[in-house]
Amino acid sequence: TAPNAVLRALPALPRALWVPSLHAAWTASAAVTAMYAPDEPVAYEPVGDLDAEEVFARALAHGDEHVIKFADTALDVGDQRALGAVLRAVELSVPLG
Repeated sequence: TAPNAVLRALPALPRALWVPSLHAAWTASAAVTAMYAPDEPVAYEPVGDLDAEEVFARALAHGDEHVIKFADTALDVGDQRALGAVLRAVELSVPLG
């Protein structure tokens, strides 16, 4: 979600900070991926009949801000695999509230 957040903030930043900001965001993303990636690949599970709005609603109901940001990024991507990853995040993360 860090690269997505930086992309949204770019218009407010001086152009000289665009490249370093994106570099930092992708570095952070790589570190998080390396830290939390499963030891073995996890099979992709299709979202079935759920559409993007329903997946986002599940993320909102879950309440974790990282799950919500992840869902927001998945909506921007518009990919079924990204939506499936949101459902997996809902499953793996402890709900707030």
